Amino acid sequence: SERITIGLGIVPPYTRHPSVLAMEAQTLYELSDGRFVLGLGAAKAAALHIGYQEKNLRAVKTHREAIDLIREYLDGGAFVSEGEVYSAAAPERRRDLEKPAVPLAIGATGPKMLQLGGEKADAVLLPTFTTPRFVEYAMGEIAKGAARAGRSVDEVPVGATLPFSVATDGAEARNAIRGLTAVYISNKIHNIRNDIILSCAELTEDEALPIAKALHDKGLDSAAKLVTDEILDKLVIAGNPDEVTKKLLALAECGLRLPLLYQVLGPERETAVRLIADQVKPVFDEQ
Repeated sequence: SERITIGLGIVPPYTRHPSVLAMEAQTLYELSDGRFVLGLGAAKAAALHIGYQEKNLRAVKTHREAIDLIREYLDGGAFVSEGEVYSAAAPERRRDLEKPAVPLAIGATGPKMLQLGGEKADAVLLPTFTTPRFVEYAMGEIAKGAARAGRSVDEVPVGATLPFSVATDGAEARNAIRGLTAVYISNKIHNIRNDIILSCAELTEDEALPIAKALHDKGLDSAAKLVTDEILDKLVIAGNPDEVTKKLLALAECGLRLPLLYQVLGPERETAVRLIADQVKPVFDEQ
């Protein structure tokens, strides 16, 4: 590729020290001719899976220090840092090496992480199952952090990972994404308490719990059968080009500028990509 922006979104700073993340970021920045974006985020389910306890995650403190250190490393000056989470040091970089201008994005859901994104990040990435109602909530929290840094919320691009499926036949598009939706619902139920994402989507426990139970007890096919069109409409973007475009425009009206179309894309991926390029993206870009 030559034009498309390339990113890691998101990488948890629990599994890689900021020095390693900075080295990876510089390498990918150089390989992509400056098209790389580094996304950081807690990836809470993954952190718990590898043995972290929730009380020890300290997401805001960890990400604040990680962002500062990554920028220190990329800046190239000599420094020594002793933080609450990380210790780090580096000599001055060779002066003939390019200083990489790598944008740092934060993946955020809760109010404190959203505020940190508004304060420190070059962009904020919202999570799977983002809805217009959640974007409105998130923009309010991002604005608080942006104000602390003396900038406007309009200076902070906001995106989201959006489970997406498009086909000329909307029913086929919806069928293609039922299984993925069931998996993500189950993940939310098992790993996250009082989830504001599901609350903003107005997904009830009566809808979600049977899906999680079916996935655990009987497998993906049984769980997918419980994901109705009504549930899909609450959580994901799926349908024909007109239907998915309307959903994307509703998110844009609330402030979402970077829709990251995620996972399925459609029953036939190549066809879906062409539909997005020819019929969906042009309408979104006009806004």
